[in-house]
Amino acid sequence: MAGARYSASGNQNLAAGALTCLTVAANAAIPNRNYIYELIFGNEGTPADHVSLWTVQRCTVLGTNTLVTATKLDMADRIAGALCGENHTVEPTYTANEELLEIPLNHRATFRWVAAPGSEIVTPGTAASGIGVWSLHAAATTLFRAVAVWVE
Repeated sequence: MAGARYSASGNQNLAAGALTCLTVAANAAIPNRNYIYELIFGNEGTPADHVSLWTVQRCTVLGTNTLVTATKLDMADRIAGALCGENHTVEPTYTANEELLEIPLNHRATFRWVAAPGSEIVTPGTAASGIGVWSLHAAATTLFRAVAVWVE
């Protein structure tokens, strides 16, 4: 797949309930599609024997977050067109029944998903539409992080 390649990571303090740690979406100024081919999830907090449910889901509104600057994987490429955010104080608007991945993960583990060629998660070129990575745990409070790698 030809195109410019980027990565971004985001974190969030997971308390009771579901919280988003990373969004990657199209920018109104540069409305290109993003082909996400790698995701990494993990816990940054003190390891414990808890399990969180990680969900990657389509979203149409980014919510309120801290902007994350995507990193170019090839320094000769242009800056990323995607909008990326972390540390959400207002959750994105998720599209019902559009869960792309759901991974139950022990807090002592890290998970890496890599798409088979041609099986990338593709986001629409519509402003603020993309994916959000969120996690859920009923009792544990911990810092968690997600990383996305994509082609524009």
